[in-house]
Formats: sequence, structure tokens, C-alpha cells
Amino acid sequence: MQNFLQRGDALNVVAPVGGVVSGQPVAVGKLFGVAGSSVPAGYSFALWRKGVYSLPKTNAQAWAQGDALYWDAANSVVTNVNSGALLPVGYAADVAANPSSVGPVVLAQAAA
Repeated sequence: MQNFLQRGDALNVVAPVGGVVSGQPVAVGKLFGVAGSSVPAGYSFALWRKGVYSLPKTNAQAWAQGDALYWDAANSVVTNVNSGALLPVGYAADVAANPSSVGPVVLAQAAA
């Protein structure tokens, strides 16, 4: 295929204001993923967009396997409650208890 650019498991993007920390969830515009390295704002890094990750979640929520999940940028957590304006990021890869500070997320971002 002459029009193939790359696999897309990870994209090189520019770190937003505040920079990024390796292993932390990051939204760059409408792109969501997990930072592959720690870099200051304005520097390029790999944003991992596929896979299953343990990510910070709303503590007082229980997740069922397969729940749709969203990025709550105001609180820097993944949630299963969509206020209508949150960025879809994937699905619960397994159950997550209430209370718990992290949950298993399979990244499967759809167009928002």
C-alpha cells in the first residue's frame, strides 16, 4: 500500500502545557492515550493509543467489564459516567471496585 503511514499503536505528538509523565493518561486535543516518556511542554513524545492500562479512576465508582469509559480532564481521571462533554477513551477491561483509585482500561477511542 502506497498510502500507509504507520501502525498507529503510538503516535508522536507534542506535549501540552505542563508536560507529560511516563505512564500517565494524556489528552492532546481529541487524541487520548498513555505517555510513553516524561517530557516538558512543547517536546515530542510517543502517545500510546492501543493496549490495556491501569489508569486513575473516579474513586467512588464500580466498573463492570465492558463499561464505556470517558476522560474527565477536570479531575484527571477516567469515569464511566458521561456528562455528554467528556472524551470517550475505551472500555473497562475488567471490573473495578468502589472504592478504588485505579481501573483497567482497554484503549479504544472512537471519534468524539
